[in-house]
Amino acid sequence: MKKRGIIAILGLSMLLGLTACGSKTETTAATETETQTTSVETESVQKTKKARPELAEGQMYSYLTGETVDEAIGSQRPFAIMINNIQEAIPQSGISQAEIMYECLVESGITRLMCEFQNIEDLNKVGSIRSARHYYMDLAQDDDAIYTHFGQSIFAEERINQGYPTISGLSGYSEAVFYRTGDREAPHNVYSSKDGLLAGLEATGISRDYPENYKGRLNFNDEDIVPETGDTAEKVTMPFNVNNPWFEYNEEDGLYYRFQYGEPHIDVENNKQLTFKNLIIQYAERSVISGEDHQDYKLIGSGSGLMITDGKAVKITWERETEGDRTAYYYEDGTPVYLNVGKSYIAVVPSELSVTCESK
Repeated sequence: MKKRGIIAILGLSMLLGLTACGSKTETTAATETETQTTSVETESVQKTKKARPELAEGQMYSYLTGETVDEAIGSQRPFAIMINNIQEAIPQSGISQAEIMYECLVESGITRLMCEFQNIEDLNKVGSIRSARHYYMDLAQDDDAIYTHFGQSIFAEERINQGYPTISGLSGYSEAVFYRTGDREAPHNVYSSKDGLLAGLEATGISRDYPENYKGRLNFNDEDIVPETGDTAEKVTMPFNVNNPWFEYNEEDGLYYRFQYGEPHIDVENNKQLTFKNLIIQYAERSVISGEDHQDYKLIGSGSGLMITDGKAVKITWERETEGDRTAYYYEDGTPVYLNVGKSYIAVVPSELSVTCESK
């Protein structure tokens, strides 16, 4: 895969300090001189690239991270597991092993996580696991992931009844897949494991094989590329007011470390803080569709967003023409977004809210 250059967009330099990174509002037209200068600079500086090492026999690049993995792992569909994220449910188990983590607001201002696991060899305990939301089912389709949940909203149940395949905790095979612990009260004590997930496949008949000629939707750079333009994003704060999550960039390893509820976000199984190479923000129109504050997000169509990596936040757009399509990300000039190799965090953020970025 070849890296495509990020097109330089002239603008005022971001002042040091707090700012809304990647404002969703359109700016006024530039002067004729600025426009002419911009057109000259649309050919971004090409960096000398190292060719990726030739893959050894039996290896491939992961569709989720771009990392080199064994074909036995990379050729299998991931599990997309709904993870409880209220304060009573933390610390969580196993989630640091996820290749991609999604976060959206659900009811009453709380968020729920959807963690995608392709390599489950060491997944001895994962959870706690909670109920399905219909918009997360759309996000799972983006990566052809096997949606796994314990319970569901009435809107998710409608999708399931229409034939959407899932591994469900409210089923006749539930005890083979899920189990409860005695250290927490229900419903915050449901977990699964590698063996449980595989039992779920056997019970449902869902295949882990990708469709023939499958191609991943995410593009990855051949080497780590620092964006040449964009806002400073050494600290990235999400506009979710219950768990108040934020990320801090570590220059030493090039990763974003996640915090929430005022402290590092830790996986209790290995005591590791959650880290990500890429943060993707997808702004979407939100509406409330029930008296119980069930949310809905307009994920079919297009909108704005941010791609954040290596201390920079770059404006992007997203597109998904139909429910059967997958979400694609583009730079503002229309070329596809290329991520740096590694794990990604993807958040759907209501379009009336803004993610903020600042220098540390």
